[in-house]
Amino acid sequence: MNIVCVYSLTTYSLKKELYSPGDIPFGISYIATILKQAGHNVKLIVITPTTPLHQELQALIKDFQPDLFCLTAVSTQIPIIKKVGETIRRIDDRGFIILGGAHPTLNPKEVISYNFVDAVCIGEGEKAIIELTRQLEAGSVPAEIPNLWIKNHQTGMIEENSRLPFFTDLDSLPFIDREMWEPFISNKKNVLYTVLAGRGCPNRCTYCSNHALARITNGRYVRFRSPENIIEEIKALIARDSNVETIFLETETLGANLKYTYQLLEELTAFNNSLPKPLKFGTNLALNRQIKNNRRLLQTFKDANLDFFRIGLESGSEKVRREVLRRPKYYNEDLIEFCRLARELGVKYTINLLIGLPGETCADFQETVEVTRKCRPTYGVSVNIFFPYPGTRLFEVCKERNLLSSEFHTAVSERTGTVLNLPGFSPWQIKKEFILFYYKVHKGYKPWSDIAAKTARYAIDAFPPLKRFLSKTVHAFSKISLKG
Repeated sequence: MNIVCVYSLTTYSLKKELYSPGDIPFGISYIATILKQAGHNVKLIVITPTTPLHQELQALIKDFQPDLFCLTAVSTQIPIIKKVGETIRRIDDRGFIILGGAHPTLNPKEVISYNFVDAVCIGEGEKAIIELTRQLEAGSVPAEIPNLWIKNHQTGMIEENSRLPFFTDLDSLPFIDREMWEPFISNKKNVLYTVLAGRGCPNRCTYCSNHALARITNGRYVRFRSPENIIEEIKALIARDSNVETIFLETETLGANLKYTYQLLEELTAFNNSLPKPLKFGTNLALNRQIKNNRRLLQTFKDANLDFFRIGLESGSEKVRREVLRRPKYYNEDLIEFCRLARELGVKYTINLLIGLPGETCADFQETVEVTRKCRPTYGVSVNIFFPYPGTRLFEVCKERNLLSSEFHTAVSERTGTVLNLPGFSPWQIKKEFILFYYKVHKGYKPWSDIAAKTARYAIDAFPPLKRFLSKTVHAFSKISLKG
């Protein structure tokens, strides 16, 4: 079969759609790779706001004649993905269109109602997509495929199929085909690659889709690849690209299973010792009671050349973390001390934060500023304006409290636009704090030139329409310059 896999971005790029191999997404990559291994002809396209959509899809459909389109979307990508699907359907009423990803998984009734959609994938799609292609190739009307809702356009009936347990044997997944992403990547020197270490999160934070995704079926939600399998993929990356410098181990938190964590890091240490030029590693980490005073963990990071980690504070208000976000239990002083230990051992770290949370006040956010400043992040900070993802508990809270503004229904800018009306913390106050956050945290610690540059970037990010206008203008001028 001829199959097109579609990935979308709502950001504007002056060069190519992705900056580095570290930006390659896993979900659609695994689907495309599995389909290629099954003998299908697979094309990947990446859609952005500057893509001449009708022109590109019309040429693709004419030349390639796809039998199947695989689309994916998180909530903020739904507007652009709907345009893609509607455009495909106007050009071609023959191809089968399936839409998967976090938003369709948590909102299948909404997504199956889209006119262009033939099927919705709920949860992991590796097995479902192979069975779907088998039935389509056989000329059958797709039916009884676990993890899929299938629409009968003639009767309007929806077949809601059973759901498979979470897929546990991650080692049996193929290494993703990175070649298909090459045309979309601009930076290929001294690069960071991302390797999947595990799926699922042990925490049930209300703002994150993990707590809802964990309930869609049964079985073990938190799963890891074996250290041996991860190292085999890293070896393949090194053989393929001599510019590899850093490997980011992608998982929700590497501290979910410390027995596994130590085993992985010890094997990475041994592997790194065998290389003429050791690799650097990075990962995500959530603080909890097992980790907060864990010097051994940080020392093992250091030994394995795990150069940096991202850790989520989200809010410096212990009350907001406990009552609104349902974050793992720890005190602010625990994180401050953990960060001090990391600095002592020379392990860098980024602090991840949210602003504009339901129930948050200006005073609560000032606690976030103070705690982050005491943490002295050595690898930067990442502050995001809260976006309520449909299907999560905090989205329901926002609906119940009537906090969603009119901007929510048209929002395409994830984590930089304000979409809530919060009593005591207005959109303008949120924007102001968002813009000044880097300055407040790093004044006296970072060079003024760095603070000014980052503050200017946050100022542009805080106004998505302005950011889109500037990006479009620069993009247009860059195209004129290239032609000239």
